[in-house]
Amino acid sequence: MADLTFFFFLLAAIAIGWLLGRRSVKKKKPDCSEQQQSLARSYAQGLNYLLNERHGDAIDKFIDSLEVSSATFDTHLALGNLLRKRGEHDQAIRVHQNLLARPSLARASQQKAQLELARDYIAAGWLDRAERLLQELVETSSDLRNTSLEHLVEVYRDEREWAKAIHAVNLLHGRRFKRLSSEWAPVQAHFCCELAEEAISGKDYLSARKHIDSALGYDRNSVRACLLWGRLEYQLGRPQEAIKVLQRIPKQNPDYIPEILDLLITSYEAVGDEAGLDTYLEALLREHPSNSVLIALTERIHQQRSEAEAAAFMGKQLALRPSLRGLGHFLDLHIDSTQGRARENLSLLKTLVDQLIASRPHYRCSNCGFSGNQLHWLCPSCKSWDTVRSVKGVEGE
Repeated sequence: MADLTFFFFLLAAIAIGWLLGRRSVKKKKPDCSEQQQSLARSYAQGLNYLLNERHGDAIDKFIDSLEVSSATFDTHLALGNLLRKRGEHDQAIRVHQNLLARPSLARASQQKAQLELARDYIAAGWLDRAERLLQELVETSSDLRNTSLEHLVEVYRDEREWAKAIHAVNLLHGRRFKRLSSEWAPVQAHFCCELAEEAISGKDYLSARKHIDSALGYDRNSVRACLLWGRLEYQLGRPQEAIKVLQRIPKQNPDYIPEILDLLITSYEAVGDEAGLDTYLEALLREHPSNSVLIALTERIHQQRSEAEAAAFMGKQLALRPSLRGLGHFLDLHIDSTQGRARENLSLLKTLVDQLIASRPHYRCSNCGFSGNQLHWLCPSCKSWDTVRSVKGVEGE
C-alpha cells in the first residue's frame, strides 16, 4: 500500500511539473513547440522510470521538469519527506538539497528546506551534518528555533553528548533554572544519570554525586538516579546508606524492584543484618509480588533453614501466582532430593522449562513492543525513555 501511494504521488508530481512547465513556456513564448516537446519527453521518461521502478531516475526527471518556485515549493518538500519516511534517505537529501540551492526562494522557505534536510541527515545517521544545520537554524530562525532545538537534543542523545543535550533542553525552556515540563524533566534526569555513570566508571565520585543530585533536582522520583546513588554509596563503603536509598525505589516505581535486589542483598549482608533483609523481602513480596523477590526469599529459606521448607514455601506461592521462573526454581529444589527415574523426569521437565524461559524476553517496551533480555533506560527501537520494563505474568515477573 505504501509503495502504491508513493508511485501515485511521484506520478502526480511529475505530471504537475509537466503542466506547470508547459504553462510557463506558453507565457514566455508564443512559438514554443520545441520546448513543449522537451517537457513532454521529460514527462514520458519520468513515467517510464516509474513503471520500471527506477525511482532515482524518476526523481531526477521530477527535479528537472518541476521548476522550484513558491508555487511548487510544497510539492518538492512533500516528496522529500515521503522519500525519507520510505527510508530512501539519499533521494530525500537530493530533493531537499535542490531546494536549498535556489537563492530565489524566500528566506522562510529556505529555512524550512534546511530543517527537512537536517531531518534527512538524522534519518541517514549523518549526525554531524544535521548538527551544523540545526545550530544555524537555532541562531537564525525564530519560527523554527524550538523545533531545531528538539532535533538537536535527539542528535546529542544519539552522539552521547550528554552535557550538550542538557544545554539544548535548557535553551528550549528559555533559561537555566526555569522549571521544566513533565515531558522534559525526566529526560534531563536521564542525561545527568548518563554523566553520573561515566563519572562512576572513571572513579570520579565527586562528579558522580554532583550529577546524581542534578538528576534528582530535575526528577525527584528518578529510579535510575536512586539506583546510581545506592551503587555509589556502596562503592564508597557505606552499605547502610545504600540500603536507605535503594528502599526508596519500590515507592517510586515497583516495576524496578528486580533491578535493586542484588545490590540490596549485598548491602544488607555487608552490615550483617540478615533478619532485617528477611523482613524487608517478606514485606516486598507481600506488597509488590514478583518472581525475583520470591526466588530471592526462597533461596534465603533454603540457606538458613532447609531445602524442604524452601520447597514448601515456593509451592505455596506458586499455587497463588504460577510462573515459569518459579516453577524452574521449584524443580531445582526437588531434583537433588530425588533418585532414579523420578530424578530423570524432573531433570527433563527442568530442561524444558529452562528452554521456555530462555526463549522468552525478560524486558519489553510498553511504547513500541521492543523486547530483549536486558534493561534499557532508552528503548533502542523507539528512543523513548523509561518505557522498557520487566515482562509481567506467567512468563516474567
